[in-house]
Amino acid sequence: MTALSDITALLDSTLNINSVKDAPVALNGLQVENSGGVSKVALAVDGSQKTIEAAVAADADLLILHHGIFWSGLRPLTGWWKKKVETCLNADLAVYAAHLPLDLHPELGNNAGIAKGLGLQDVLPEVDYHGTLIGLSGVYAGTVGELKEAFAQLTGAPVTGCIVNADAPAGRIALCSGGGGDCIYQMHDKGYTTYLTGEENHWVVNAAEDMGMNILFAGHYATETFGVKALGRLLEERFGLETVFIDNPTGM
Repeated sequence: MTALSDITALLDSTLNINSVKDAPVALNGLQVENSGGVSKVALAVDGSQKTIEAAVAADADLLILHHGIFWSGLRPLTGWWKKKVETCLNADLAVYAAHLPLDLHPELGNNAGIAKGLGLQDVLPEVDYHGTLIGLSGVYAGTVGELKEAFAQLTGAPVTGCIVNADAPAGRIALCSGGGGDCIYQMHDKGYTTYLTGEENHWVVNAAEDMGMNILFAGHYATETFGVKALGRLLEERFGLETVFIDNPTGM
Protein backbone atom coordinates (compact mmCIF):
# COMPACT_ATOMS: atom_id res chain seq x y z
CA MET A 1 0.00 0.00 0.00
CA THR A 2 1.41 3.36 -1.09
CA ALA A 3 0.38 6.62 0.54
CA LEU A 4 -1.94 8.68 -1.66
CA SER A 5 -0.02 11.78 -0.59
CA ASP A 6 3.23 10.33 -1.99
CA ILE A 7 1.58 9.63 -5.34
CA THR A 8 -0.03 13.05 -5.64
CA ALA A 9 3.23 14.76 -4.63
CA LEU A 10 5.05 12.94 -7.43
CA LEU A 11 2.36 13.72 -10.00
CA ASP A 12 2.03 17.37 -8.92
CA SER A 13 5.77 17.99 -9.22
CA THR A 14 6.33 15.93 -12.39
CA LEU A 15 3.47 17.62 -14.25
CA ASN A 16 4.06 21.07 -12.73
CA ILE A 17 0.38 20.90 -11.96
CA ASN A 18 -0.05 24.28 -10.25
CA SER A 19 1.77 26.36 -12.86
CA VAL A 20 -0.05 25.49 -16.08
CA LYS A 21 -2.93 27.77 -17.06
CA ASP A 22 -6.10 25.76 -17.71
CA ALA A 23 -9.89 26.02 -17.71
CA PRO A 24 -11.27 26.41 -14.16
CA VAL A 25 -13.41 23.28 -14.55
CA ALA A 26 -10.27 21.20 -15.22
CA LEU A 27 -9.43 21.34 -11.48
CA ASN A 28 -6.07 19.72 -12.08
CA GLY A 29 -4.66 17.68 -9.22
CA LEU A 30 -6.39 15.63 -6.54
CA GLN A 31 -10.15 15.96 -7.03
CA VAL A 32 -11.42 13.33 -4.58
CA GLU A 33 -9.50 12.10 -1.54
CA ASN A 34 -9.71 8.55 -0.20
CA SER A 35 -8.74 7.16 3.22
CA GLY A 36 -5.07 7.55 2.37
CA GLY A 37 -3.72 4.37 0.77
CA VAL A 38 -3.37 3.09 -2.78
CA SER A 39 -2.62 -0.47 -3.91
CA LYS A 40 -4.06 -0.33 -7.45
CA VAL A 41 -4.43 2.55 -9.90
CA ALA A 42 -6.96 2.84 -12.72
CA LEU A 43 -6.20 5.13 -15.66
CA ALA A 44 -8.72 6.60 -18.09
CA VAL A 45 -9.31 9.53 -20.41
CA ASP A 46 -12.71 10.67 -19.11
CA GLY A 47 -14.38 10.79 -15.70
CA SER A 48 -17.73 9.40 -16.75
CA GLN A 49 -20.00 7.33 -14.52
CA LYS A 50 -19.15 4.26 -16.60
CA THR A 51 -15.42 4.85 -16.12
CA ILE A 52 -15.78 5.37 -12.37
CA GLU A 53 -17.82 2.18 -11.99
CA ALA A 54 -15.22 0.27 -14.02
CA ALA A 55 -12.47 1.54 -11.71
CA VAL A 56 -14.45 0.40 -8.68
CA ALA A 57 -15.07 -3.01 -10.28
CA ALA A 58 -11.32 -3.33 -10.90
CA ASP A 59 -10.68 -2.77 -7.14
CA ALA A 60 -8.71 0.42 -7.80
CA ASP A 61 -8.06 2.86 -4.96
CA LEU A 62 -7.10 5.72 -7.29
CA LEU A 63 -8.47 6.80 -10.68
CA ILE A 64 -6.23 9.05 -12.75
CA LEU A 65 -8.02 10.98 -15.50
CA HIS A 66 -7.19 13.36 -18.33
CA HIS A 67 -10.64 14.94 -18.20
CA GLY A 68 -11.65 15.11 -14.54
CA ILE A 69 -15.10 14.81 -13.04
CA PHE A 70 -15.90 18.55 -12.75
CA TRP A 71 -16.33 19.50 -16.43
CA SER A 72 -20.02 20.18 -15.77
CA GLY A 73 -19.04 23.02 -13.42
CA LEU A 74 -20.58 23.94 -10.08
CA ARG A 75 -23.96 22.27 -9.63
CA PRO A 76 -26.20 20.91 -6.85
CA LEU A 77 -25.42 17.40 -5.62
CA THR A 78 -28.58 15.87 -7.05
CA GLY A 79 -29.47 13.20 -9.60
CA TRP A 80 -26.71 11.93 -11.88
CA TRP A 81 -24.12 14.31 -10.39
CA LYS A 82 -24.81 13.11 -6.84
CA LYS A 83 -24.48 9.53 -8.07
CA LYS A 84 -21.08 10.21 -9.61
CA VAL A 85 -19.60 11.76 -6.48
CA GLU A 86 -21.33 9.23 -4.24
CA THR A 87 -19.87 6.30 -6.21
CA CYS A 88 -16.34 7.60 -5.57
CA LEU A 89 -16.94 8.24 -1.87
CA ASN A 90 -18.72 4.96 -1.17
CA ALA A 91 -15.93 2.98 -2.83
CA ASP A 92 -13.16 5.02 -1.15
CA LEU A 93 -11.90 5.83 -4.65
CA ALA A 94 -9.53 8.78 -4.96
CA VAL A 95 -9.62 10.76 -8.22
CA TYR A 96 -6.75 12.73 -9.75
CA ALA A 97 -6.94 14.77 -12.98
CA ALA A 98 -4.34 16.27 -15.30
CA HIS A 99 -5.62 18.10 -18.39
CA LEU A 100 -3.31 20.58 -20.14
CA PRO A 101 -0.38 19.73 -17.83
CA LEU A 102 -0.54 16.23 -19.31
CA ASP A 103 -1.10 17.35 -22.91
CA LEU A 104 2.06 19.44 -22.89
CA HIS A 105 4.50 17.38 -20.80
CA PRO A 106 7.64 16.87 -22.96
CA GLU A 107 8.05 13.19 -22.02
CA LEU A 108 4.76 11.90 -20.57
CA GLY A 109 2.29 14.04 -22.49
CA ASN A 110 -0.24 13.06 -25.13
CA ASN A 111 1.55 15.01 -27.84
CA ALA A 112 4.95 13.67 -26.81
CA GLY A 113 3.56 10.15 -27.04
CA ILE A 114 2.20 10.76 -30.54
CA ALA A 115 5.43 12.39 -31.71
CA LYS A 116 7.48 9.47 -30.39
CA GLY A 117 5.10 6.90 -31.86
CA LEU A 118 5.29 8.55 -35.30
CA GLY A 119 9.06 8.75 -35.12
CA LEU A 120 9.16 12.54 -35.53
CA GLN A 121 12.58 14.16 -35.53
CA ASP A 122 13.68 17.57 -34.23
CA VAL A 123 10.56 17.89 -32.06
CA LEU A 124 9.75 21.40 -30.78
CA PRO A 125 6.90 23.08 -28.82
CA GLU A 126 4.66 24.80 -31.33
CA VAL A 127 0.85 24.89 -31.08
CA ASP A 128 -0.43 27.75 -28.91
CA TYR A 129 -3.73 26.71 -27.32
CA HIS A 130 -5.32 29.73 -25.62
CA GLY A 131 -1.96 31.07 -24.50
CA THR A 132 -0.26 27.77 -23.61
CA LEU A 133 2.11 25.87 -25.88
CA ILE A 134 0.71 22.35 -25.74
CA GLY A 135 1.23 21.05 -29.28
CA LEU A 136 4.44 20.10 -31.05
CA SER A 137 6.09 20.14 -34.43
CA GLY A 138 8.52 17.64 -35.89
CA VAL A 139 9.88 16.23 -39.11
CA TYR A 140 8.25 13.12 -40.58
CA ALA A 141 10.44 11.17 -43.01
CA GLY A 142 7.67 9.76 -45.22
CA THR A 143 4.88 11.05 -47.41
CA VAL A 144 1.59 12.58 -46.29
CA GLY A 145 -0.19 9.36 -47.21
CA GLU A 146 2.25 7.29 -45.16
CA LEU A 147 1.78 9.70 -42.27
CA LYS A 148 -1.97 9.18 -42.37
CA GLU A 149 -1.53 5.40 -42.20
CA ALA A 150 0.99 5.69 -39.37
CA PHE A 151 -1.34 8.01 -37.42
CA ALA A 152 -4.20 5.52 -37.76
CA GLN A 153 -2.05 2.57 -36.73
CA LEU A 154 -0.63 4.43 -33.72
CA THR A 155 -3.97 5.65 -32.37
CA GLY A 156 -6.00 2.60 -33.37
CA ALA A 157 -8.61 4.92 -34.87
CA PRO A 158 -9.75 5.77 -38.41
CA VAL A 159 -8.22 8.98 -39.69
CA THR A 160 -10.39 11.49 -41.53
CA GLY A 161 -9.76 15.00 -42.86
CA CYS A 162 -8.34 16.54 -46.00
CA ILE A 163 -5.25 15.55 -47.97
CA VAL A 164 -4.05 17.72 -50.84
CA ASN A 165 -1.40 15.33 -52.20
CA ALA A 166 -0.82 11.97 -50.50
CA ASP A 167 2.44 11.44 -52.39
CA ALA A 168 4.04 14.69 -51.26
CA PRO A 169 6.75 14.56 -48.55
CA ALA A 170 5.23 15.39 -45.18
CA GLY A 171 8.27 17.34 -43.98
CA ARG A 172 7.83 19.37 -40.81
CA ILE A 173 4.33 18.84 -39.44
CA ALA A 174 2.39 20.22 -36.48
CA LEU A 175 0.30 18.17 -34.06
CA CYS A 176 -2.06 18.87 -31.18
CA SER A 177 -4.07 16.19 -29.37
CA GLY A 178 -7.77 16.50 -28.51
CA GLY A 179 -9.79 19.44 -29.77
CA GLY A 180 -7.03 21.44 -31.43
CA GLY A 181 -8.71 21.87 -34.81
CA ASP A 182 -9.44 25.55 -34.29
CA CYS A 183 -5.69 26.23 -34.31
CA ILE A 184 -5.57 25.56 -38.05
CA TYR A 185 -5.27 29.24 -39.05
CA GLN A 186 -2.40 29.63 -36.60
CA MET A 187 -0.67 26.65 -38.22
CA HIS A 188 -1.22 28.04 -41.70
CA ASP A 189 0.18 31.43 -40.66
CA LYS A 190 3.27 29.67 -39.29
CA GLY A 191 3.84 27.99 -42.64
CA TYR A 192 2.72 24.43 -41.94
CA THR A 193 1.10 22.43 -44.72
CA THR A 194 0.20 19.40 -42.57
CA TYR A 195 -1.54 19.43 -39.19
CA LEU A 196 -2.54 16.42 -37.06
CA THR A 197 -5.15 16.72 -34.33
CA GLY A 198 -7.98 14.84 -32.64
CA GLU A 199 -11.64 15.75 -32.81
CA GLU A 200 -13.06 16.21 -36.31
CA ASN A 201 -14.47 19.67 -36.97
CA HIS A 202 -16.69 20.54 -39.92
CA TRP A 203 -15.49 24.08 -40.56
CA VAL A 204 -11.83 23.12 -40.13
CA VAL A 205 -12.06 20.73 -43.09
CA ASN A 206 -13.43 23.55 -45.25
CA ALA A 207 -10.69 25.89 -44.03
CA ALA A 208 -8.00 23.32 -44.83
CA GLU A 209 -9.37 22.87 -48.35
CA ASP A 210 -9.46 26.64 -48.88
CA MET A 211 -5.84 27.04 -47.73
CA GLY A 212 -4.48 23.93 -49.45
CA MET A 213 -3.51 22.31 -46.14
CA ASN A 214 -3.50 18.68 -45.07
CA ILE A 215 -5.59 18.17 -41.91
CA LEU A 216 -5.78 14.76 -40.25
CA PHE A 217 -8.17 13.84 -37.42
CA ALA A 218 -7.81 10.63 -35.39
CA GLY A 219 -10.39 11.49 -32.71
CA HIS A 220 -10.35 13.42 -29.45
CA TYR A 221 -10.37 10.24 -27.39
CA ALA A 222 -7.83 8.28 -29.44
CA THR A 223 -5.23 11.06 -29.34
CA GLU A 224 -5.48 11.45 -25.56
CA THR A 225 -4.87 7.94 -24.24
CA PHE A 226 -1.08 8.33 -24.36
CA GLY A 227 -0.63 10.57 -21.32
CA VAL A 228 -2.54 8.60 -18.69
CA LYS A 229 -0.90 5.38 -19.89
CA ALA A 230 2.50 7.03 -19.44
CA LEU A 231 1.54 8.07 -15.90
CA GLY A 232 0.64 4.45 -15.21
CA ARG A 233 4.10 3.32 -16.28
CA LEU A 234 5.65 6.01 -14.08
CA LEU A 235 3.75 4.79 -11.01
CA GLU A 236 4.59 1.16 -11.76
CA GLU A 237 8.30 2.02 -11.94
CA ARG A 238 8.42 4.40 -8.97
CA PHE A 239 6.13 2.63 -6.49
CA GLY A 240 5.64 -0.86 -7.91
CA LEU A 241 1.90 -0.26 -8.10
CA GLU A 242 -0.48 -2.36 -10.17
CA THR A 243 -2.24 -0.30 -12.83
CA VAL A 244 -5.09 -0.90 -15.27
CA PHE A 245 -6.15 1.23 -18.25
CA ILE A 246 -9.92 1.57 -18.63
CA ASP A 247 -10.73 1.90 -22.31
CA ASN A 248 -14.03 3.76 -22.80
CA PRO A 249 -13.94 5.34 -26.29
CA THR A 250 -16.63 7.80 -27.30
CA GLY A 251 -16.09 7.45 -31.04
CA MET A 252 -15.33 11.16 -31.22
